Amino acid sequence: MKFAIWDKLQPRAGVSHTQLYHEHLQEVSIAEKCGFDHFWFFEHHVSPNSPIPSPNLMVAAASVMTSRIRLGNMVNVLPYRDPLLVAEEAAMLDVLSGGRLDVGVGRGLKPTEFEVFCLSQADSRAMFEESIEVIRRIWADETFEHRGTHYSVAKKTPLSPPLVQRPTPRLWISAQSEESLRWAAERDLMFGQIDSLIEDCRRDCERYHEIQAAAGHGFAQRLFLTREVYVAETDEKARAEAYEYLLADWDLWNRYKQFARDGRLPAGYEAWAKRAPLLSSLSFEDLIEQGVVLVGSPATVAEGIRRHQEQLELAVLVCVMQLAHMPHEMVRKSMEMFAAEVMPHFTDPAAGERGHVPAGAGEGGTGAHAFG
Repeated sequence: MKFAIWDKLQPRAGVSHTQLYHEHLQEVSIAEKCGFDHFWFFEHHVSPNSPIPSPNLMVAAASVMTSRIRLGNMVNVLPYRDPLLVAEEAAMLDVLSGGRLDVGVGRGLKPTEFEVFCLSQADSRAMFEESIEVIRRIWADETFEHRGTHYSVAKKTPLSPPLVQRPTPRLWISAQSEESLRWAAERDLMFGQIDSLIEDCRRDCERYHEIQAAAGHGFAQRLFLTREVYVAETDEKARAEAYEYLLADWDLWNRYKQFARDGRLPAGYEAWAKRAPLLSSLSFEDLIEQGVVLVGSPATVAEGIRRHQEQLELAVLVCVMQLAHMPHEMVRKSMEMFAAEVMPHFTDPAAGERGHVPAGAGEGGTGAHAFG
């Protein structure tokens, strides 16, 4: 099992945006020193609480500050972007990082973002699938002309710069719905679950492997799962310190519950509309008891991860260490304690340096690394 960090950047009173960005880039360097395998940035638009409209810019900045840890966007929202630009930016980031790029892609979720881009959210799946097809052909260096429903591209020259990872960087897909799960499994791609209950993850893993096998792919662990994480010396201290920030972070699900009530989530988003009321109803104690968050002493958090491993075929545990507006120093301390006292319980000494990928080799190849 690998360990990733998914960075959720949120402003704090008295802290400039310049300082905020610098602190989060410092956390990438800390994560690399701590031995994390991946560090990912999210994408949000016209959102004062999430001022990071381009995760790719953060990846570019982090690439020159690090040498080992893999970097990525989680995700690039494809309906908002021209697929040619997505493919070219990914190639450039792959070069800048020396073949350490992970490419997370999704169709978007927030109605407010579709509204500001003047896009129909009901078209998000069709736009996502068409965009992926164009990106695949660009990365394959095909000469082609595409005149689709949503995008048009005429590619007549080689991709410049060329990708470092061959045949492509690895794709990571958020798959909460049956349609997205099937789409990812048929292509043998990494699929993610955000804040899902363990029993729901187990059900989706079983379904994924059924589809994966029917499509002719061999069994492989593909699940990456997000968990909010906070570690302190004792359970009592961890709960007391995390309480304010975790509740503010978890308010996300109240907002999506309201979107569902208002009818702003169109057909195709039923999985989110169903999950939001359930997750928003959980108390702080429920979240900890059911393992939806990992908050406590190193021993308690390690035991929580073991329970996940016993019940799930978990390829990557994605730690959300930044809880809402939590101060940088608290994030750093929790991250370092997690690395020093939790991660060693799950490290294979025979695996060598954690997450090392030789420049030029990347994670390209066949099966999960290709486009099906």
